[in-house]
Parts: sequence; C-alpha cells; structure tokens
Amino acid sequence: MKAKELSSFCMQIAFLLGAGLSIDTALLVLAEDAERQGDKALFTSMSEDVEVGIPLADTMAKAGQFPDYLIQMTRVGQQTGNLEIIMESLSNYYEKESSLAQTIKNALTYPLIMVTMLMVVLFVLLTKVMPVFEEVYRQLGAQLSPITKSAVQIGTIFSGAVIVVILLLLLLAAGVMVSSRKGKGQLWAEHVLQVMKEKSGIAGTLAKRRLSAVLAISLKSGLEIESGMGLALALVSQKKLQDKLLICKEQIERGESLYDSLKKADIFSGLDMQMIKVGVRSGKADAIFDKLAKKYEEEVDTSIDNMILRFEPTMVVILASVVGLILLSVMMPLVGIMASIG
Repeated sequence: MKAKELSSFCMQIAFLLGAGLSIDTALLVLAEDAERQGDKALFTSMSEDVEVGIPLADTMAKAGQFPDYLIQMTRVGQQTGNLEIIMESLSNYYEKESSLAQTIKNALTYPLIMVTMLMVVLFVLLTKVMPVFEEVYRQLGAQLSPITKSAVQIGTIFSGAVIVVILLLLLLAAGVMVSSRKGKGQLWAEHVLQVMKEKSGIAGTLAKRRLSAVLAISLKSGLEIESGMGLALALVSQKKLQDKLLICKEQIERGESLYDSLKKADIFSGLDMQMIKVGVRSGKADAIFDKLAKKYEEEVDTSIDNMILRFEPTMVVILASVVGLILLSVMMPLVGIMASIG
C-alpha cells in the first residue's frame, strides 16, 4: 500500500474502534466500503482471520500489503491496549509521509520540464537552424569556424542524449506508477523519497523527522524506549544516523537516560536537546518529539521550496547564455561578409 492508503486505513480503524466496534467488524466495514475488488477481498480475509483468533498484526503480516513498522506498532498497540491511539498516531505519520512524497514529486516535475524544454530548444537549434545558416554561408563563399562546427556537433550529441535519457526516465516513472496502482509497488515519488533520505543534502533533516515521529509514537504507546530505538533503527535509512542510534541504544540498555544518551550520540542540536530535556523531566517527551517532527518537516518543505526558487533563474540564465553564444557564433561570419561587401 502507498503511504496515503496506509494513513486512511489507520484512521478508519482508529475511528471504528473508537465507535465501539470489534476489530473483525471494523475490517468488514472497510471491506464493504472498499471501491477496489482487491481491497474488498483483502479486508474480508483479514476479518475472517481475526474472527478466529489471529491477532491483527499477524493478519497484516500474512496479507503482505503492510510495512513492517505498521505491523510492529499494531502488535504493540494490541499488547498494551492502546491500539486506537496508536492507529491514530500512525495515520498522522503516514499522512505526513504521503505529503512529503507529493512535495518531492512536485519539486522534481518542474525542473524536469525545464530541462526538457532547454534540451529540445538546443536540439532544434543545432539540427534545424544551424544547417540553414551553414548552407547560406557556403553559398556566400564563407564558412563557420572549426570551433563553431565542433561545438555544434558536441551540442547536438549531448542534447540528443539528454532527451533520450529524459524519455527513458519518463517511461520508467510511468511503469512504476502503473505497477503501484496494481499493488506491486509505491509511487515513484515515494521511491525518490527513499533515495533522498540517504543521498541528498536534506537527508539529515528527513532522517531526524522520521526518528522524532517514531519516538513520539513509541512513547505515546507506552513502548519501552529501547524498543522504540530498535524501530527507529529499522526505519531510518541514513547510515550516519543509524550509527548514532546504535550508540544511543547501547547506552540506554546500560541504564543511561534518554536525554543523556541522545546528547552523547550528538543526534539533535543544542536547542532541540533542551526541548527534549524539558520534555523528559515533565513527562511529556512524546509531545516534544511530535513538535520536533513537525519542525523538521517544515524545514524540509522550506529546503525544497528554496531549491525550486534557485533552479528557475539558473535554468533561464543557462538557456539564454547558450542560445546567445550560438547566435553570436553564427552572426560573426555574417558580420565579416557584410563588412567585406561594404
């Protein structure tokens, strides 16, 4: 399932449980309301399993449509009697994941369009316009300089190759989107999100957002902090942060407090650590981590927006410069011819 669908599933389960329905009945309600036949069959099968005594978490694992984190937190919710609260928290978590994936999708779509337009303009200019000028100069007894000819050849090959790559990427994205609609994968934006969590400049902020959200849900559900750290290790993909979390988890297992362990691991900044310190002392650490998750989410959104704002004028300058240089190289021989005629 995609993040948005997981959010909807968790929210509906939380709402139905809050209304006093049993889990198997809640799943039957979901089956009746499902629009796709695959979802109807899935929820009906899960309801039948729960009705005969199989825990919801095991039923979700058997279905093969739910991520490990959701399954583990569902098991914790059933064991602690906080399934409704955890499902509501998980709904918010996956809603933010879906929102972030959509933001990244929008951020990548605009630059892709700009680059495509730039390459198409260059390709047409080099393959259609330049040969016309070259033929005109040949008839006038002049010719383009060897440097200009070489630049035209290189530019034609480069722009053509980029266009081919862009078309292949578009076909790949379309294939991923089609497969995701058939339940075989996530949307391409969510795959890109996974890559950005490991590779991009905002990977650290993304990882901290996920870590804060996981710790908030874990503490809210009454889960031991060691187990919460274990879940965070499984969900945070950035290697650097994983190493720090391992150190933090080991220190907690030795009897260190959450605040001291996080401080020694140097995961959060000084101001954030002060917030965590206040939260731990007041018994509201879950609320503090929830606020930190929202803060990091806003920072990610701001970083992406700034990236887009910088990209647009950069592409305009590059396009204007390249076209200007090409026109200049074409017009110079014409100026020489006109001067000789005069």
